[in-house]
Amino acid sequence: MYGHSLRLIALSALFSTGAFGAAINFNFASSLLNAAPGQTVTFSATLTNTTVSPIYLNGDAVNAAAGLILDDSPFLLGFPLSLGAAAAASGPILSVTVATGTSFGLYTGNFEILGGSTPLDFAPQGSATFAVNVVPEPGSLMLVTSSCSLLWIVRRRLRRHNTENASRF
Repeated sequence: MYGHSLRLIALSALFSTGAFGAAINFNFASSLLNAAPGQTVTFSATLTNTTVSPIYLNGDAVNAAAGLILDDSPFLLGFPLSLGAAAAASGPILSVTVATGTSFGLYTGNFEILGGSTPLDFAPQGSATFAVNVVPEPGSLMLVTSSCSLLWIVRRRLRRHNTENASRF
């Protein structure tokens, strides 16, 4: 009797959604966005219920590297409270602001959907990784480029001027 119930528990664990993967298929429209320091970008995503029963979308867990300020209100306010069997929902899901003074480079994070079969479940249902490439502002890049060009022109004229003065003597 004890061995039989142990086999049933093992089989039910094997065939649960956790054993085969997430109950929600989570796809960002674009998982990499570019932003300058001080700029805000918004990620959009499609969530698809891969099970045969409804799933409640009760919350999320979001983390990212230092320098990124995360706002999950697009998910909390814009997505439905639950997804029916094989149903999908799309829309803005996360806004990310790059803090001023953040160094240029690639910053990654993870967005995880929490929920389950009841409105009280907060188990992980699906997750996806996102990245923000912090780039210089176009105005800053133009300023650096024009400054380098100006220095090159001045140096070239000074070299030509020194060559002409040397040939006079």
